[in-house]
Amino acid sequence: MKRVILIALAGLALAACAGAPAPSATPPPTSTVTAPPASATPLPLTALDFGMLPESLTGDGLPRLGFPNAPVSVSLYLSLDDPAAAQFLAQSMPTLISHAQGAEILLTTLPLPGDSGNTDALGAARAALCAADQERFHPYLASIMADLAAQGAAAAYAGDRLLAAADALRLDRSTWTACMASRRPDHALEEAARLFAALPYGGRTPLVLVDGAASLPDPDSLNFTIDRAVRTFSDQFDRALAENTPEVTPVVVPVDPLTGDTTPPPLTIALPEGWSSAYNGLMMQDIDAIRSVQFALYRGPVPGGDGTIVVLWAFPNVAAVTSTGAFTTDLWMDGLRLLRMAVIEPGCNIGTDLRRSYTVGEREAAGTQFSAVDCPETPDTRGWFAGLNEQGLNYVFYMYTDPIGAMDEAAPALQSILDSVRFDVLPTPQATAEVAP
Repeated sequence: MKRVILIALAGLALAACAGAPAPSATPPPTSTVTAPPASATPLPLTALDFGMLPESLTGDGLPRLGFPNAPVSVSLYLSLDDPAAAQFLAQSMPTLISHAQGAEILLTTLPLPGDSGNTDALGAARAALCAADQERFHPYLASIMADLAAQGAAAAYAGDRLLAAADALRLDRSTWTACMASRRPDHALEEAARLFAALPYGGRTPLVLVDGAASLPDPDSLNFTIDRAVRTFSDQFDRALAENTPEVTPVVVPVDPLTGDTTPPPLTIALPEGWSSAYNGLMMQDIDAIRSVQFALYRGPVPGGDGTIVVLWAFPNVAAVTSTGAFTTDLWMDGLRLLRMAVIEPGCNIGTDLRRSYTVGEREAAGTQFSAVDCPETPDTRGWFAGLNEQGLNYVFYMYTDPIGAMDEAAPALQSILDSVRFDVLPTPQATAEVAP
């Protein structure tokens, strides 16, 4: 079963929908989006955006980043006395963050004080692991590694700098200090060192293992290795499902991923002449369950080719749990997850940009630009998405073109259609947005 909406709708007739003239456009995104290449200018470590990705700990106290149900395991070994670790984080961590946000990988970071005998690096590793108690290991690591790149270990890892990094992240000082005085971070460091010593890779760092196999650490190689691991998991899952499904009859009955629910979203949208619309629901494997997601599909001519707008709506958020136990949600993170799970065909090489602000129908929305190339069955494309919550309902709008180069001219026309969106007034009282744990 293909999760991509365009393939699911291949046999579905689009009902023509006449549209009123679109209002004037606001500035759309214009830059091309690709996965960060190896030659890209490294992102400043202080600019790394971990969004609301959940952090957790292994049974041995090692920090993890991402959704626990992610299909691919990534292990990252970093020597904190090596400036190459800071360079790796600046150059390649955005790639790992993107795959974690897409619910493809669960990243375990194993800090190593290194073999230089630098006691400052040992203190820095302990400090970062104590930040993990408050689910802030990765932002803390990025902060102190930025200091390492700028000042060297002696200055970056001095006690006052480690305290300043904790305060900048608003860690609970008493909890962090109690951890620093305990043996908990030492146990985690000992386990990281034990695992590293058992590997057959000659002691080199940074070292990235994808499902136990070493990958080159540059962004292009990581994208290739992780995408291959995701495809392998998907193939194995499909085979296991086929092998364990009893045959009732020799007749093979295809499963239609469409639910047949043609309810339109509660909004109006002015479509240009020649555009069409369709509505349905899509059964998809989300990160926590199989669920139906409502969608609307709008398609028509734009300068340079054909434009598509997909609207997913009335879906639950994926919630991250903060250190206080509260649930937090972020439609930018939901948009990234649904881009990979519902909109773009599996097997595509997907690239995403940093978080950006957009507008939909005069409402503020959060999203980013994306590209999808080398897809098995669908053309290369690029565009952007924008997510927002209106009257208790979640919406994400995805805009893209065919051919891929049409976006250079078509972006203003697509943004003009977004400007025309008006959300219906729903009956009161409003139900709160559903949250998926």
